[in-house]
Amino acid sequence: MTANFVTAFSVKSFDVPDKKRYPDKAEVDLVSVNDYSVARLILAPGWQWSVSSKPTEQTEFCEHNHLGFCISGTLEIATPDGLRTIIRANDTYAIPPGHDERVVGSEPFVAVEFLGAASFGRPSSRGQHVRM
Repeated sequence: MTANFVTAFSVKSFDVPDKKRYPDKAEVDLVSVNDYSVARLILAPGWQWSVSSKPTEQTEFCEHNHLGFCISGTLEIATPDGLRTIIRANDTYAIPPGHDERVVGSEPFVAVEFLGAASFGRPSSRGQHVRM
């Protein structure tokens, strides 16, 4: 197991992100603190990975790992083998590759992600994780 250590102070605000992306029905604000990328995701009602992201990702399912915290809204996760789960406000989550996601209801899904963040909304990432 690899250990990660924070070796210097770094403070960034999503009010002034290092990078912004606007994939279909989504907004992604990215900040980099030391060697870590963190994203604020805002997924609009009606957003679904298999409809909004699959064409640019060019994979059958979302192949990103996700580690995050939901601020508001509801997101349903579904796997090809039929597993379903719901993420709601104040939930922390870890999602392995191989899933579909969709916003449930009329409220945007807003979350902060610590893993999988830098690649979200990047054209043709094919599930590849990279720094911003």
